[in-house]
Amino acid sequence: MNIHFKSTLFITKTERNVEAHEINSHFQTILPSRLIEFWKSYSEVSFENGINIYGLDIATERNSLYEVSRYAPEYILIGDDGGGRGLFIKKNGDLNVFYQDLGALSLSFNSLDIDLFSWLEDDPIIAEDNLTSDELDFIDEVKVYVVSKPIEVNKFMMEIRKSLNLKISIRDMRDKLNKLPFLMIENITLMKYGKTIEGLNQKYNCLEVRNSKNVILISPERN
Repeated sequence: MNIHFKSTLFITKTERNVEAHEINSHFQTILPSRLIEFWKSYSEVSFENGINIYGLDIATERNSLYEVSRYAPEYILIGDDGGGRGLFIKKNGDLNVFYQDLGALSLSFNSLDIDLFSWLEDDPIIAEDNLTSDELDFIDEVKVYVVSKPIEVNKFMMEIRKSLNLKISIRDMRDKLNKLPFLMIENITLMKYGKTIEGLNQKYNCLEVRNSKNVILISPERN
């Protein structure tokens, strides 16, 4: 199988002597013949923008690693965007490309509405136009404020310094906690720190997160 790529960073070709029924049996579906031919010919294809399309061995490993059959049983993981999102096709379907964050496979998937191989031959990207507002917030750089006095101040200061890798001293942080609200950290993403911030808020109920448009994304619960 030959694909006419416009640009790639890394291609590994192979010659796999594997039968379609073996692959279909493993993934418990009937896969399109073009994907099976791709897996017989390529071990991996990576693009300069971070898009990676897996060969059969990597696809088998990553589907197991991310427990796709458990959390997203209708899909097969076939690649990633190099930034935490997986690329998928739907079982018993065509080669339409879907994507979702690999840490959120139980949520609804997003469609690119394009055939996998047409996409690969035309410099594949996930444009911002394809992203939902929630996804844009996930990759947007945010600011984290302390807006109320945390429960158990000393434990909070130690934990947030470690969790967010802060350079501020305990002494300076204690002074700022007396002059609320104050900016704790900026230019981080919820993709990397969202779960950490939510965990801190569950314990200490004092953090507020704002995106680049100054919209509040995370805030303390009001008593």
